[in-house]
Parts: sequence; C-alpha cells; structure tokens
Amino acid sequence: MAGRIHRGDRPLRDAGLTLAGLSAHVLLSSPVVGTLSGILILMFFQEGAGVMAGTNFWLAFAVIFITQEFLHYWLHRFSNEWRWFWKLHRTHHTAENLNIGVLYRNNVFWVLLLPQSWFGPLAIYLGLGEPYVAAVLVTYTVNALTHTTFRWDLWLREKMPWSEPFWRVIERIITLPDTHHAHHAFGKGAHPNGNYAITLFIFDTLFDTAKIPNRRQTRFGLPIGKRLHWAEELFWPLVKKPLSPPSKKSIS
Repeated sequence: MAGRIHRGDRPLRDAGLTLAGLSAHVLLSSPVVGTLSGILILMFFQEGAGVMAGTNFWLAFAVIFITQEFLHYWLHRFSNEWRWFWKLHRTHHTAENLNIGVLYRNNVFWVLLLPQSWFGPLAIYLGLGEPYVAAVLVTYTVNALTHTTFRWDLWLREKMPWSEPFWRVIERIITLPDTHHAHHAFGKGAHPNGNYAITLFIFDTLFDTAKIPNRRQTRFGLPIGKRLHWAEELFWPLVKKPLSPPSKKSIS
C-alpha cells in the first residue's frame, strides 16, 4: 500500500536543480537576507538587543512557529494562485518523483521570500535564538517527512488499523505525505490547488484549501515540465525561455 514512486528519467537535471537551489540558500539567502534584515533591525529596533531573552522558551517557540507557518501558508498559496509568483515556485513542482532533495529544488530567488529566513536575524537579535532554531528544526523535519518517497503514513495505517481514529484527527491538523504528495501530483488523487501548509495543515482546513485523498499518488510534476528550459527554471525572471516543442511521447 505504501509503495515507492517511479524515479524521473532526468537524474542529472534533477540533481543540478537541487544543487543550485541548495547553493542559493548558502550563497544568496544568507548574505542578502542577513544584510537587509540587519539594516531593518538597526532602523526600527536599535535598543532591542536581547530585550526578549527572558521570555519563556515554549511561549516564544509557539509564537515563532505558528507565525512562520501562517506566513508560509499564504506565501505558498499566493505562489500557486498568482502567475508571477507561480513562475518563481514552479521549479519545485517539476520534480517527477518526490524525495528529500526536492526540498531544495527551487528557483534561486525563491529563498529570498521565505519567512524563516527573515525571522532568524530578528529572533537572534531579540534574544530568541534557541526557540527560533527549534521552530525551524520542527518545520524542516516535517517538511522532509512529507517529501519522502516512501509513503510511511500509508504503511503505518495499514499495519496498525486500530490507530485509524488517530490518523483521522491528525491529518486535519498536521501535514502528512498523503496531503503533500497530493499537492505535487496530477491525475487521480491530486490536489495541486490546495494543501499549501508546510506543517500546520489546520490552516488548509480553516481556509478551505484542504483535500485529504487517503491514497497513493502515482504521477508527479507538471505536464509541461519537460518543456521548460533549465535556465528559466532556476533564474526566472532574469532568464526567460520559450517552451520547447512537445515530444511525441508527451503528445501520445
């Protein structure tokens, strides 16, 4: 029931896009976001260094985590609903099989929009570095678990049928592979225009963008994915390329 997803037929291209996106986190996000955040902090919080250091860890963690998740939900939703943002985000969706590497498969400029990147310098400056790091680690862990090839959620539900009431509750609160795979899929069991939450699926539930298929998805990527030029995938809007002609295989 869990199954494994058919691997894409362009491994070098997939690896290149993932490596480029990962490099952008280090070479672009850190210096650009860090510099701009520093300027904004000095403009608006000159006397705020360490001012919140005594805040209860769990309270600070909850506020940072929920706020970041809420902002990421709307960023992700806008990136699927607004054409300009979609072109920045679609590189993440051209992957034809899901794995942890897809986390980093992004247009290089996408990393500049992530709320987690902007929260970091401010949280550290205010003395909330530890709860911020904890919030980011939780987000990353769930994000990794929902992009894995192996459908561990379906496997657990099959092996422990007595736990089904638990799953029926948790799948409406926390993002699981079932709902996030549906977001990346097309065809049966797909829901690309919804399931936007990175961790707190309750935002999808509340804002009526949730679809819980409870099944394995078999087709991933975009129908035009193979026709996109790799340079546009990575560097749009600086690089714009026409779609390549459809192959005979895609026409059939």
